[in-house]
Amino acid sequence: MKKTIVLCFLIGLVSCKKEETAWNVDVEAPLLHDTLSLKNWVNDSTLTETNGEIEIDVTRTLLDIGLSELIKIPDTSVTQLFSPIITLNNIPPGTTFVNAIEEHSFDLDDIQLKSIRVKDGRVKVKVYNPLGTKVLFKVQMPGVTQNGVVFEQNYSVDAGSVANPTVKEEWLELSNYQIDLRGVSGLEFNILQTKLSLTTDPNGVPVSISSAYDFKFEASLTDIKVDYAKGYFGSKVFSDVADFNIDFLSKITEGTLDLPETALQISIENGIKVPVRGQLHYLKNTNQLGNTVSLTSPEIGPSFYISPAVGSWSSLQSNSQELTFDPVNSNLESFLENLGAANEASYEVQLNPWGNTSAGNDEAFPNSRIKVKASAQLPLKLGLDGLTLRDTFDINFKQNDAQTNVESGLIYIDVTNAFPFSCDPVLYLMTEEGQILHTLIGSSQISSCEMAVIDPIDGLKKQPSHIEFLLGKEQLADLAVLKKIIVEARFDSPNASTGISEPKQVQAKAFLSFKLRMKLNTKVIL
Repeated sequence: MKKTIVLCFLIGLVSCKKEETAWNVDVEAPLLHDTLSLKNWVNDSTLTETNGEIEIDVTRTLLDIGLSELIKIPDTSVTQLFSPIITLNNIPPGTTFVNAIEEHSFDLDDIQLKSIRVKDGRVKVKVYNPLGTKVLFKVQMPGVTQNGVVFEQNYSVDAGSVANPTVKEEWLELSNYQIDLRGVSGLEFNILQTKLSLTTDPNGVPVSISSAYDFKFEASLTDIKVDYAKGYFGSKVFSDVADFNIDFLSKITEGTLDLPETALQISIENGIKVPVRGQLHYLKNTNQLGNTVSLTSPEIGPSFYISPAVGSWSSLQSNSQELTFDPVNSNLESFLENLGAANEASYEVQLNPWGNTSAGNDEAFPNSRIKVKASAQLPLKLGLDGLTLRDTFDINFKQNDAQTNVESGLIYIDVTNAFPFSCDPVLYLMTEEGQILHTLIGSSQISSCEMAVIDPIDGLKKQPSHIEFLLGKEQLADLAVLKKIIVEARFDSPNASTGISEPKQVQAKAFLSFKLRMKLNTKVIL
């Protein structure tokens, strides 16, 4: 009987089912905490403050060229050879043979240079001795001077042979050398001069030299860059289509931006002593929706001319021409309010449009530049009406359904806004392929600072806001396939009384401070 009772007890024990242990917890974690000021919005521009109001000076340099772009000296090798026409017998030791000055020309297309100063560059000097005794070489480059001293190098070269001459070479710096390129007559251009002198070994024996002996030197100029030039610089044309993007505008998908009256300037600065012709072919921008607006004005299309710079070295003064576009002489307002992120400017600049009118007296100095700039001064008084920004981010939600299960969730933002703009935030949850599965609407607006009163401590209007986005069971069921999120923000600049959007002046120290947090109700299973 006892055995039967024990057996029944054991059977009952092993047949009992263990209930799982589960409980719900609220898990809260910070996601992001940051403060955005004006410098986050216009970090590539210059902000100026006057009487508490802000103005943005937006400037883009389209062209900036100097001597290194105007004058390019090609790598050049010159050779000078001395070989007697007849055999010279029993030449006494220490006898000197002087070769005539030889001229060598640079190929510089239509550029005709009289004088240059070398900023950087080197020359390799190489001499060949075919004689069976030592020879002294004196290599000169007339017209190449430093502090008034002519370039000269002397080499003692050991004995060689006609079949196997002895070679000596040396690399020399040419920085700060002046080079006169007018040749022996002083009337030429692009001419480099060389001169070779030979002396038989003063301590040697008499020698004989025939026409089979070639005494030679080579000078190879490499990587020559100049910081001064004089001559005729040719009539080269610099043309380009300058592309520049404003990334912030590429995220605008709809709405309007009402800008204050402003002006756009295209300036061409001529810091070289040559006349310059300029021409602006077109300016256009394309917004995120593919709409393109071209700037129209009588200033676009015709050529204009800029006088040469005046002065010299430290006294050099540029001349310039400025094209101004405003709502009176152009469609600037519609051009700017197209909110084009992709911008194009087509232009050209030509040197010496009438040819060599200076008789070879064009001049450029180390600080000589030709610059093309686009600039605009924009008061930060903006009217926003449904201006909508969109950006996409990757996300990756994971949960272990066997042990944890998120049953509901909440994303919320606490904001302090010192900008005069309100904002309606929306979140779109998408698959990897870009299919939108869920739309999350914020519980309220990010309110404009116009709804606040001035803080006496810092003199700013600052409006706090609390916005919530609910994650329900439908969204949580798709967590495994949600891989992207679109953040959409619709901006307005409402009047505090009427609610109608109107231009608002941005405070000098405006900022947007926000804390993004997530709260999840999670079921834990053991």
